Amino acid sequence: MTVAQVSPRHAGHGPDARAARRALRAEKAQLLRWRRLLRARLDLAVAAYAPPDTLGAMSWDILPEAQLSLPHPQQLLALVRLSTDEDQVALMQKLRDLDRQLAEYEEHIDAALEESTQQIVGALAAQESRPLAR
Repeated sequence: MTVAQVSPRHAGHGPDARAARRALRAEKAQLLRWRRLLRARLDLAVAAYAPPDTLGAMSWDILPEAQLSLPHPQQLLALVRLSTDEDQVALMQKLRDLDRQLAEYEEHIDAALEESTQQIVGALAAQESRPLAR
């Protein structure tokens, strides 16, 4: 897996550091989307292996009218079940491993983002501390 780092040519001032920061922010947005998808897929894999309890079973006497609007448990299960061709436990492990890899990559992106932000702030501070030419 590649690691996002601010290259030396982006280490200076001006637009290069800002462009690097924009690229890192875009990369982080894509990474977060992939992590959300992996977690959603993991939730579905867990639900296929160990489905949640039936809705409404414990509140029938408390919310009798609301029970009528609930979908049948079979409908819910059919919509969240995925292909059972693959071993669900192995699939969950693969998904967790992928998420750990993405989390590690996210740490690198966060560090590079922080570094690029510090470079931009440093460049701005250096500009502010220079005396104005008359």
